[in-house]
Amino acid sequence: MGRDLEQILQDEDPQVVRVAKDSASQMLINIHLAELRERMKLTQTDIANTLGVKQPTVSDMEQRGRDLRLSSLKRYVEASGGKLRLDVELPDGSHYRFSV
Repeated sequence: MGRDLEQILQDEDPQVVRVAKDSASQMLINIHLAELRERMKLTQTDIANTLGVKQPTVSDMEQRGRDLRLSSLKRYVEASGGKLRLDVELPDGSHYRFSV
């Protein structure tokens, strides 16, 4: 059976883990949620209704540079009809992909 992410991270050099986490954070910050929503031909109001929030909340989530929690990102993606998957690339070039 494969190892889970926590086991993999425990075996890595702490500096490598820190750099990977920083890189992942930057990638998440720069995701363009509005582009995803528009591609699905949805409005901010459509997403808001699915999430059970008001439209300004969705507008705030879509702001560039907004540091969303992964759980918020997951809910947004699912509200647009998608599934969130995470791809982690380690310094050795190997990839670990998993659904969130």
